[in-house]
Amino acid sequence: MPYLTDKEIDLSFTTKLNCKYIIASQHRKIGNPHKCKWIIPYKDEINCFINAQISEWIIGPICWGVKVSGTNLQTIGRNINDEDLKFAKFVDSSNSNIWHGYPADYKNRSQDIPDISVLLSWKENHYLEKHHIRKIKQGMPCNL
Repeated sequence: MPYLTDKEIDLSFTTKLNCKYIIASQHRKIGNPHKCKWIIPYKDEINCFINAQISEWIIGPICWGVKVSGTNLQTIGRNINDEDLKFAKFVDSSNSNIWHGYPADYKNRSQDIPDISVLLSWKENHYLEKHHIRKIKQGMPCNL
């Protein structure tokens, strides 16, 4: 299925999720130069969101995601300084069950630090170690 940016994708047709997702062009290669950019294909972005929803890494209108290979976190995007980003933040800003997401830059934007409950779930899944959580909560760099 070809995906288009800035168009609602109804996920209820292919998943049990009753929501829609928008691939935001502002977070893609030719988007806004002041925003973090996805480097993964559209399909991987959508799968990251679906996995985050199914895993219930949701705090209100915010959902957190990762892309993993085994238990290793994969780079999903880059910040404005061209640094690797490994967390995704998805938001339902209008509380209408229409979501969009972007690679989260926890080191430079405190609002991009995942909730502790999500970090602990990632630790239980062996994606993070205890020392990673401490550094992430403080917005410090760490080897992920």
